[in-house]
Amino acid sequence: MSRELLLVGAALGAAMAVFLIWPGHSTLRAATPAREPGLIHGLWIRLRPGAPPPIVELLAALSAELAAGQPTVLALQGAVAGLEPNPCPRALAACRTGADVPAALRADARAPGAAPLRGLAACWEVSDRSGAGLAMAVTRMAVGLRAAAESDAQLEGEIAAVRTSARLLAGLPLLGLLIGQWIGADPLAWLAGSWVGRGVLTAGVTFQLVGMLWLHRMVRSTQAAL
Repeated sequence: MSRELLLVGAALGAAMAVFLIWPGHSTLRAATPAREPGLIHGLWIRLRPGAPPPIVELLAALSAELAAGQPTVLALQGAVAGLEPNPCPRALAACRTGADVPAALRADARAPGAAPLRGLAACWEVSDRSGAGLAMAVTRMAVGLRAAAESDAQLEGEIAAVRTSARLLAGLPLLGLLIGQWIGADPLAWLAGSWVGRGVLTAGVTFQLVGMLWLHRMVRSTQAAL
């Protein structure tokens, strides 16, 4: 196969590979438990240290501890026990030393995926100042976050199905070229050997890349609107 044909095949293969491993970036809420990664993004998720903090589990356990009659400080300590990674290490240290727990919770909320701790800090502060019960507020927070996570997971599942179908369709032209080469039709020679073929090849690759970009932007805009 000539150098020109090799370059054409490499360009088509690279275009397909970029789209097949391109991860779907999400703008959903921090409570989203998972999203469908591309190959490279998936390997990065597996290799990178740490994991998302179990905020929903923390709130559910804290609600149970408070409902059982535990004081707020002891309830938080009991709720954190057994959770990995620890979603609020500064707040746990504040409980042990008698420091400002709401301030520590706000500091913990700066960690990736821990933004709901700001709501817990506000509820804790109101409870300390007014004497109002904390259990009901924490229970509502846990229910709301769990419902949001389930909704986001359902949305991501539907988007993943659309993305998978689009990737399959995007790979069909390359598969057709490979089958043509295998049966001896030599479509690459025609595509690279004439002005008409080069025009068809250029138009096909252009439409393919535009379609990939359009799908990517459509998915991102749908996610951002929710």
